[in-house]
Amino acid sequence: MIDQAALQELAGFQATQKNARVLSVYLNVDPRTRTTDEYRLALRHLLESVQGQAATHDRARIETYVDKEYDRHSRGLALFSEAGEGLWHAFSLMVPVHDTVFVGLRPYLKPLGDVLDTFARYGVALVDKEGAHLFVFHLGILESATGIAGEDIKRHKQGGWASSRYQRHEDAAAYRNLKEASEMIGEFVREGQVRRLILGGTDANVAHFAALLSKIAQQAVVGTISADVTASPTEVGEMSLSLIHEIATERKVVLVEQLITTATKGGPAALGLSNTLVAVLAGRAYHLVMDDEFSAQADRCDHCGYVGTDEATSEACPLCGTTLRILPDAADSLVRWAIEQDIELTVVSNNPNLQAAGSVGALLRY
Repeated sequence: MIDQAALQELAGFQATQKNARVLSVYLNVDPRTRTTDEYRLALRHLLESVQGQAATHDRARIETYVDKEYDRHSRGLALFSEAGEGLWHAFSLMVPVHDTVFVGLRPYLKPLGDVLDTFARYGVALVDKEGAHLFVFHLGILESATGIAGEDIKRHKQGGWASSRYQRHEDAAAYRNLKEASEMIGEFVREGQVRRLILGGTDANVAHFAALLSKIAQQAVVGTISADVTASPTEVGEMSLSLIHEIATERKVVLVEQLITTATKGGPAALGLSNTLVAVLAGRAYHLVMDDEFSAQADRCDHCGYVGTDEATSEACPLCGTTLRILPDAADSLVRWAIEQDIELTVVSNNPNLQAAGSVGALLRY
């Protein structure tokens, strides 16, 4: 599992020793589309392609992990190695990734952008009249499971006046159970443990439960699934991942429209690489939006903060004369800075409007 501490370490890491280079590998190990032999062969091809760039021990470390240490319980792997400086991370992801290899002074984080955005932490609350189960998933992996059981609801077969009395008692007990569960879920949302919430159960129970949620918890609800409260974490994970992906696709279309409209009207938004780099480095951005295939070289002055995106930029900063540092992939740098600054990140695929606007932009605080 990728935790925030590991992400921050990767985002802040830079090789300092002479000839040190970080080897970053992303590998699709989805058993639905690849056999073990197929992804091992794909890995060998990736590692062969960087022979002479990546250190032999780093290539061997990654190959050994995939061959002998990987537990084969995920769909994607993200691996980072620089043995000379003690860097090693192996992350299993429950979502597939594209095969990618990169060698540089820093870990290559751009391929994680879409995973971190689409499958960031969310909760699934399965409810019935006797309580609720809350599952918290992060990057498709179950992070925690919490349950709350209220009064037992028993159905009675008596008719007439007694039947109505029992029904009122059962309805009151069910209300108390749902109310208690809604308070528990509301607390998770208020504390920021989940920002997106999926409700599951029968239509009637979900509707009653949703009405009892606090306003802030209601605003966190992004969809519903039809699932029994006794469903296993694996079943819940599969159903919710599919829904989360659908919701993210729809949200991205709206977000791109918002970004472009805001920038066009002169509002707090940046479009294009140069404007976006300046905004992010100045700490003004709160939401970065990027095309998944966007890549561009840029130059940065670590002394005064100047950023240049023209290919003809000289080696010296035009503002202070300090030697410029080349950013081989400014998109990757933006993803890293977004992680460091806790900027929300959205990676978009095949959106012609965003591509026409420069393939990258940001919504700004001011």
